[in-house]
Parts: sequence; C-alpha cells; structure tokens
Amino acid sequence: MEIQLVIVLIIAFIVLGPERMMDLAVKLGEAVRKVREMWEEVRMQAYMEEINKKVLEEEQKAQELDERTEDETADEYDEVDEPLPDVVTEDYNEDYLNEELVVEEEKEELEEDEHREQSAPDDAPHGTSEGTQNKTD
Repeated sequence: MEIQLVIVLIIAFIVLGPERMMDLAVKLGEAVRKVREMWEEVRMQAYMEEINKKVLEEEQKAQELDERTEDETADEYDEVDEPLPDVVTEDYNEDYLNEELVVEEEKEELEEDEHREQSAPDDAPHGTSEGTQNKTD
C-alpha cells in the first residue's frame, strides 16, 4: 500500500509539476479536514441520539415503577381499612394514662425535694432544719 502511494505521488509530480502539485496538496488537505469535521459531527449526533434514547427509556421505567408503587400502596391501604379492635385501643389508652400519672407524680416529688432543699439552711445535714437548732442550743 505504501509503495502504491509513492508511485502515485511520483506520477502526479511528473504530470502536474511542482507548483500545481503544491496547490493540489493544499486542496486535498482542506477536503480531508472537511470530511473529518463532518464525520465527527455525524458521530456526535449519533452519540447524542443514543444518550437521549437511554434517558427516555430510564424515564419510562421510572414512571412505570412509580405507577406500580402507587398501585401497590393503594392496594395496601384498601386492605387496612378495617378499624382496630376496641380492646387494643382501650389497653393502650389505659397504659398511656397510667404512664402519664406516674410521670406527673415523679415531677411533683422532684418539686417538693427542691423546695425542701431551698428552705433548709446551709449547715443542715441532709436538707433538714436540725442544723440551726444545734447552733442555738
């Protein structure tokens, strides 16, 4: 192949001469550059179309998945329309109220302890008022 190209160039050089050979080389170079630019543009368009197809397919799959998920959740909610039995809710309410009472009692005890500590003198042992009586005696 290389030998054939060299032979063609020698024949063209003899037929056209050195000046016209240079003009032909410039025109040939411009033509090759234009062909490459067009080829790159065609490849880029084909690549962009391929990407667009993949994006559209993924969007369609996502929509189908969303529709299936919505249908499944709607079916689940249709199945759960039955109310809870009264026994369960009554037990829960009683437990909740009992917990609230216990918490309120603990808060009251803490408040009473704080009040006792604030009213007791600093030298009193264990928050009692005995320390002041011992000093006066």
